Amino acid sequence: MILRHFIKNRSKRKKIAHIGAGIVILIHAYEKYDSGHGSYLLFAIAGLVFLTIALLHQTIEKRAPWIDGVFFCIEGLLSIMVAVDFFHAGKKALPITYLLLAIFQFYMAFRKSKKSIEVHKSTH
Repeated sequence: MILRHFIKNRSKRKKIAHIGAGIVILIHAYEKYDSGHGSYLLFAIAGLVFLTIALLHQTIEKRAPWIDGVFFCIEGLLSIMVAVDFFHAGKKALPITYLLLAIFQFYMAFRKSKKSIEVHKSTH
């Protein structure tokens, strides 16, 4: 919502949002590495893959219009993984926040995929 006022180009806004999510995943990977947990490698790989795909967002979107939905599904899965890690660490409120975020991300995945496929079908 705030990005809309600062960045007028819709494609750049999508790209920046996905890059931001990738950075959050990498920050969580670093936090896991710093605390000595073995799951940091999984988050680091996922964050790097996600960042790479986010940087190529515009190119991928031309060939696969449903890619935004896939991005949101990946973000949702990673949010659930972070929530599970926090539950195991004994946290109480923070994991619930990540679970709510995951629900929102899955909703957006469904909505974006459905909308993108309809637009793609109408143009072809």
